[in-house]
Amino acid sequence: DPVSVELTYGLERIVMFLQDKHSVWDVDYDGALTYGDVFLRSEIEHNIYNYELGDVDRLRRMYDLYEAEAKSALAHQPPLVIPAHDYVLKCSHTFNLLDARGAIGVTERAGYFARMRELARQVATAYVEQRQAMEYPWLGELEWRVRVGVGAKESRRASESASRRGGAARPISQRTDRPTTFVLEIGTEELPAGDLSDALAQLKEAFPKFLKELKLDPLDVRDSLGTPRRLALMASIPTRQPDEEVEARGPAMKVAYDAEGKPTKAAEGFARGQGVPVSALKPYSGDDRYVGVKKKVAGRPAMDVLSENLPSLVASLKFGKTMRWNATNVTFSRPIRRLVALLGDQVVSFEYAGVRSGRVTYGARPAGSPDLEIESADDYLATLQRAHIVASADERRATIRQQIGAVARKAGGSIPDDPGLLEEVTNLVEQPTALLGTFEEKYLSLPKDVLITVMKKHQRYFPVVDARGRMLPHFVAVRNGDATHLDVVTHGNEGVLRARYADADYFYKHDTQKKLEAYLPRLGTLTFQARLGSMLDRAKRIEAIIPELVAMLGLSGGDLKVAQRAAHLCKADLVTQMVIEFTSLQGIMGREYARTSGESSAVAEAIFEHYLPRFAGDRLPQSKAGIAVGLADRLDSLVGLFAIGLAPTGSTDPWALRRAALGVVQVLVDRQISFSLRRGLELAARVQPVEVKDRVIDDVIGFIAGRQRVLLLDQGYRYDAVDAVLAARADD
Repeated sequence: DPVSVELTYGLERIVMFLQDKHSVWDVDYDGALTYGDVFLRSEIEHNIYNYELGDVDRLRRMYDLYEAEAKSALAHQPPLVIPAHDYVLKCSHTFNLLDARGAIGVTERAGYFARMRELARQVATAYVEQRQAMEYPWLGELEWRVRVGVGAKESRRASESASRRGGAARPISQRTDRPTTFVLEIGTEELPAGDLSDALAQLKEAFPKFLKELKLDPLDVRDSLGTPRRLALMASIPTRQPDEEVEARGPAMKVAYDAEGKPTKAAEGFARGQGVPVSALKPYSGDDRYVGVKKKVAGRPAMDVLSENLPSLVASLKFGKTMRWNATNVTFSRPIRRLVALLGDQVVSFEYAGVRSGRVTYGARPAGSPDLEIESADDYLATLQRAHIVASADERRATIRQQIGAVARKAGGSIPDDPGLLEEVTNLVEQPTALLGTFEEKYLSLPKDVLITVMKKHQRYFPVVDARGRMLPHFVAVRNGDATHLDVVTHGNEGVLRARYADADYFYKHDTQKKLEAYLPRLGTLTFQARLGSMLDRAKRIEAIIPELVAMLGLSGGDLKVAQRAAHLCKADLVTQMVIEFTSLQGIMGREYARTSGESSAVAEAIFEHYLPRFAGDRLPQSKAGIAVGLADRLDSLVGLFAIGLAPTGSTDPWALRRAALGVVQVLVDRQISFSLRRGLELAARVQPVEVKDRVIDDVIGFIAGRQRVLLLDQGYRYDAVDAVLAARADD
């Protein structure tokens, strides 16, 4: 299964490092044989089977059979948990073989994962029920910490520092009405980089609103405080809510007073309920047909208000994927292990996810995660700083940018601008230390995009380039820790990248043994969508509409020839080993393999450009053939998927159809091309394997127009002018 593969890969690299070997095959296995002597032949044979020989149809049937056997074992009474688990693992292994053969499309991948996860969930549920029926024979003295979901280290700390976590262990300071610093820290297990960015963005917007709703108007709000293991909020707030004068409306005048103007029982009851004498009742200011009363309401202490409402603030954080880890059934990106909440030097007491707030956080993981006691909210950042933790994401980002730039300059190069990678690395470390690594110059013969992608995907390394943008045999990594044993850490990182590049070199050499066109038949095993056929079917549809599309775009005969050839080959790289391993290289490797196959530079560039733009801010295609193939690709996706009912709903867009529609708009507008969307969509509809009704064409035009509307509004045009133009000219 994927986890075992990564663990095995990691263990191999550790042994290589310990024995100072550059290849895993040179590792001493038993004093007489090397790792290669024992395993190289099996590795070669497995690679041939996994990537070249495994029969896709038989593997699909095997997966279905393994799944059926797992369900059969679970349906037995009592459920046969272990055999069921074994067959789930067989399903996972078979999926990996299908993936290696390039037979797993986008929807198929999601579908297979859903099936495996559901089976794994059923196995886990059956296992828990089985152990419960056996009265948990293995628990013993471990029962408490297993049940609450913490390890021995955490449980020991919990008991050792219990007296320091609550507010009772510290004398209460004299309270004033002057603003006081408040800090909240949510201590977690390591958050994914993307989830940290999402959480910081949510808290930046939610925290000031939260305090204002509690009538604790904040001063000096600090945002962007977050590391992989903590989310923090700080602000200066009043120690209590302001006093307010409120007016309550009571019964109608004719009910509150009798004919003689004397208060009735209704008036007396209303006054009693408001805690005022009847004489305090006056006509209600909002409507004098009713009685009312104005009274002063004393503001509540901030401590009490925060204690009641902080759980809702933590619960308001939303993540794309969440975890449950204990009996509370609370979900979060990763398990919550600590809560720090201080108003001045007092603990704001509350509980969330089975964790009670206190004043103890943890230090950096490289230092053993020692307990750090926060004396007061004002000391929070200073305490973390003394532990060498950079709490501010903005400060950490600036530090990393400065460090990697300085390290690259020592190697005679610079770091290409890559905001996405910088953001990810910023969110992976608390204590950044940059280091310079080196790799063998022989790998510089690999395409530059391959070198950079391997660095980024697996290792989050920064490439180093010279003044002309050419790759240098160096990389910059950012360690989570200080400079202790930095040479050893550098050596280890070099070994890992060396192994990754050896794999990439193998993929590249294997792929280039055949011409790009030779990979087309394998596209027939890669499903695009069950009702819309394989990727080979899709490539043929794109190729089929190119002649008429080129005519609509007013391109020349030479452009038509290039576009037809590029359309014929545009999806072939999807089943190469390099793209199977690094999916972000689709199109990039298509261009590279087209060149090595002897295709013209115009065809190679059009293959790459038909994917442009790939993301916000990406470059747009420049060649006319690239524009034509890209339009054919997007129109085919939009028409086909809308026709079978897979249009985006809400925030869900698994097929990236919004991006496809925006790509159509951006390319046509940028190049000032007059193009009838309806004619183009009707052209794509004619080659679909399913019926495309007229209303589907209308829906797609409206969908594309919606993307153009957003684009125009973002450019500052008035909404009524935009709507008027699109009402008349949305088709062009």
